[in-house]
Parts: sequence; C-alpha cells; structure tokens
Amino acid sequence: MYKLIDDTAVEVTSSPDKFKAFLDTQARMDRYSAANALLIYKQIPEATQLKDFDDWTKEGVKINKGSKSISILEPVEYTKKDGTPGVSYNVKKVFDVSQTNGKRIPAPTLNRDPQKLVPMMLDSAPVAIETVDELPYDNMGALYDNDSQAILVKRGIGDSVAICQCVAQELGHAQLAVNSEAYSRKDCGFDAVCVGYMLCKKYGVDTQNFNIANLDSFKNKEPKAIRAELTKVRGAMNEIHSRVSDEMYRKSQEKSKDRGAR
Repeated sequence: MYKLIDDTAVEVTSSPDKFKAFLDTQARMDRYSAANALLIYKQIPEATQLKDFDDWTKEGVKINKGSKSISILEPVEYTKKDGTPGVSYNVKKVFDVSQTNGKRIPAPTLNRDPQKLVPMMLDSAPVAIETVDELPYDNMGALYDNDSQAILVKRGIGDSVAICQCVAQELGHAQLAVNSEAYSRKDCGFDAVCVGYMLCKKYGVDTQNFNIANLDSFKNKEPKAIRAELTKVRGAMNEIHSRVSDEMYRKSQEKSKDRGAR
C-alpha cells in the first residue's frame, strides 16, 4: 500500500492531466488524507462516497455483484511499550456509492453562486480583510499581503466568477502563511493555485483560469517530499473549506430564524 502511494505520487506529478485529475479527487474527498486521496485516485478516481461493506449493509444498501473493493489506510491508535500513545495504519476495504444500488447524493456545495460565496469565504478568512482602491496587479481582484497579514480586496469588482477564483487563491496564500513558520509568496505560489483550484472545484465554480500545468516544483523530488507537499496543500484547503462550511451553516440558520420570526 505504501509503495502504491509513493508510485502514484510520482505518477500524478509527472503529468498535468493526471495532476489535475488527482486534485479533482482530493477536492471531492477532502476529509481523506493526501495519502488516501492518492490511493482513491489510483483505484477509483471518480469516487464520491466511501463506506465499508458493513456500513452500506446497515443502511440497507447492496453492493453490486462483481464490484471490487478499494483499499485505503485507516489510522488506529495504540499504546507503546513505554506507555505513550502511537498510531499505526490498517488496510480498510471500502466501496464507492457508484458500486452500490444506493442513490448518489449531490454535493451540498455544488453550483454555489459565486456572488454569494465570496462574502462567506472572506468572512471566514484566517486573516484580516481590507478594502483598497488599487492593487499592484491590474488583473487581480484580491491579494494576500503578508506584511500586514491581510487579504486586500479591490473595490468595484465586476466578474463574480473571476473574483471568486482570485479570493480562493489568495485564501490559499493566507492559510499557507498561517500554517508555515517561514512564508514566501514565490515559494507558495503554486501551492496556493492548487488550493484555489480545489476550493472552486469543491464549490462548483469554474476552474479554467487556474494554471496547474507547470509541475517543475515536483521534478526530481522523492515520493516522501511529494507527499509532504500534497499534504500541505490538502491541509490548507481543508481548513478553509471547514470554516466556509461553518459560515454557510450559520447563514442558513439565520435565514431559518428570520423566516420563523415572520
């Protein structure tokens, strides 16, 4: 299993098309680690919902005849001889909903309106938000400034899809900066693009403007280093998505209370 993870890490970072497909898998399966996302991508890249045989059976769902399970790694806590806690991994056999007679549940964030999404993304940002008249680059609607530790948002932005893409990428920069001891916009540039891409993919926002074809940063890297990079990107995306999801839930609760008050 570990060899399959390493081989797949090298494989996806050697081809722009495969790397994009992997990011699509990780975006859908955001709760899973980068290592498990690599395993899922290699075995059933279009997976959307995974459960083992017993869990599907408890829900009254049957596995389609002839379906082959896919293997992922499940963490198991244990106590070492010296009494300290440790974590090991067991192979877990699971099936995707597409391999069952169960109904596929659409992602709750699919086709999210970019105009409504942007405020939620900014309201849940890990850094301050400042509105400005101008930015260093004419084609940018937002920019993370590490000196002030704030995301600068340009006034009067027109295209909601473009600003959503830009905000997602700059949120990636902000989260990577928060998670790093030493942040450099140049060094984190490609990682931030990947974070922005996955966030937009997760929310059903167009992703064509993201340039994820240049994989030079992965050249000559050992599988362990590649996994570390993918883990960093996945971690930043997951933290942002978690906060945005909480903000979405909070807003929906407020709307429900308003309707109830009427």
